[in-house]
Amino acid sequence: MHIRSGTKDDAEQIAELHTRSWLTAYSGIMPASYLNGPLLDERKVMWSTRLATVAPEPDHARCLLVAVDDNALLGFAYLAVETDGRILLDNLHVQPERKQSGIGRQLVYHSFGWAAEQHPGKAVYLEVLRDNVAAITFYRRLDGHPTKEFMERFPAGFELPVVEYTWDPDIVRVLADNRSATDRLAS
Repeated sequence: MHIRSGTKDDAEQIAELHTRSWLTAYSGIMPASYLNGPLLDERKVMWSTRLATVAPEPDHARCLLVAVDDNALLGFAYLAVETDGRILLDNLHVQPERKQSGIGRQLVYHSFGWAAEQHPGKAVYLEVLRDNVAAITFYRRLDGHPTKEFMERFPAGFELPVVEYTWDPDIVRVLADNRSATDRLAS
């Protein structure tokens, strides 16, 4: 497995993985009619639009990282700089059958490496559905701490409770350094 920058050519595979991830993680949390309905089409539009303007050179405002093995997409992470200066880890997904294999952890290390290099001294945060216990356990193991709770209204017409998890700049740097250490071990 290796992690590389994503491109617009990855959009369809990312949309499919994003959908599979939601189908497994959010079963029983989100309405089945939504998960089994327009979700894949929505993800395809979202990712093709989001990645249509991905530049080949480094982008300082956003970052797409993909974990691949022989061109098979194993996982991805997408980060964006928010107007308040913090870095939003907007998506972190791993193939459902590959969870707990270290792919997600490596994506976090690389994501935080980008954040620490491009935006030193900035916090990283994400938003997770409160009932997504597996994801929350993962974020807590990586020293994320809850900073806010709110209700999110989804375009499909339902609301769900969300928890914001934040990593302060010192923890971002420590996790970024873990990326460097694991890269050295792999070479």
